[in-house]
Amino acid sequence: MTSVPDPSSATDWLQRRRRLDSLLRLQAAVMIGDPGQHEAIRLLAEALSDAEADVRELAAAALSEFGAEGRIALPELIRAVQDENPVVRRRAIRAIGFIGPEAADDALSILAASTEDLDDGVALQAIATLGDFGSLASSAIPALMSAIWTGDVRRRAVAGATLSRIGPAVVPFLVQSLSHPAPEVRAKCAHLLGSLGASAQEARPALELLLNDRDDATRDAAGQALRLIEPVK
Repeated sequence: MTSVPDPSSATDWLQRRRRLDSLLRLQAAVMIGDPGQHEAIRLLAEALSDAEADVRELAAAALSEFGAEGRIALPELIRAVQDENPVVRRRAIRAIGFIGPEAADDALSILAASTEDLDDGVALQAIATLGDFGSLASSAIPALMSAIWTGDVRRRAVAGATLSRIGPAVVPFLVQSLSHPAPEVRAKCAHLLGSLGASAQEARPALELLLNDRDDATRDAAGQALRLIEPVK
């Protein structure tokens, strides 16, 4: 017996297809430089609450193309950082980063929390995006240091790059971690202090102690850091 197609299913599919096509056209307009800015951003922001995950994914990705102009969608993007779909979360975080420093006041706390997201891609994106705010992300330093202490090699590398972008405010936290029990953490923190140059002067005594560390890599990192930090005059 031949089954009869469900008209409601066909209607749902058609509506979903139209939403996707509409978002694709918006995204294409953005990429060729004719986005009809505010209206396109408004429609994409609305799409972040669509019932379909692929619509939300596409909307979050498209909002990245607007850069700082996307700030009018910031409330919706912040809500999307808590989406049930990890791809939506990751893309929303990336879009917030493209908005830049103007997003810092509203987005910093949720981005710091997202550094511990259960999805590794989301956590890495949050760690990297905090670096887009530079020194304005100083309140997120404890979350980034946690990534240094407990993360794998990749997470530690991304967190280190972000800490370097924040600048001198990270120095006391790095100095404190020079006594961490894990040699890879001590070495990483010494390396980061060296990358900060003269602004890490206060780290010299702690780095000098590491020249006698039991770990070869840590001793080497401490020696290199001391060479990069200008001597006290």
